[in-house]
Amino acid sequence: MNSQDIQFDELCRTVKCRLAPSEVHGVGVVTIRSVKKGEQLFVRPIGPPRWYTLPYASLSKFDRVRPEIKELILDRWPSVINGSEFLSPNNELRLVSYVNHSYEPNYDPAQDVALRDIEKGEEVTEDYRIMPNWGKVFPWIK
Repeated sequence: MNSQDIQFDELCRTVKCRLAPSEVHGVGVVTIRSVKKGEQLFVRPIGPPRWYTLPYASLSKFDRVRPEIKELILDRWPSVINGSEFLSPNNELRLVSYVNHSYEPNYDPAQDVALRDIEKGEEVTEDYRIMPNWGKVFPWIK
């Protein structure tokens, strides 16, 4: 498998979420495809930022990169059409910083996995009360 094939496969396997308006509060993390219980969401950064070197002509192949991932890339790095490198949408933002609280969460931030099946377009939520000293940071949570 060549370097571009590895990059395509990695993007398709790991990019599952994006920032979007939240029904819970302000901005949140929303899935761009369905995620199964126990599946990793890649909301937490995975190692150092990874720069991709895929030519734009290759990104146009919808059978290789999901359209929603291509949209994220083009929204953030429009110069990719001129051959620039780009970061994975997972590393470009600290998505985990935008996960909102729920008393019935669907995400485990410690393991970076879905606690139940999460439908495409559903907001990813965690229970802030699992964090040590959560009451000092989130006094509004009862």
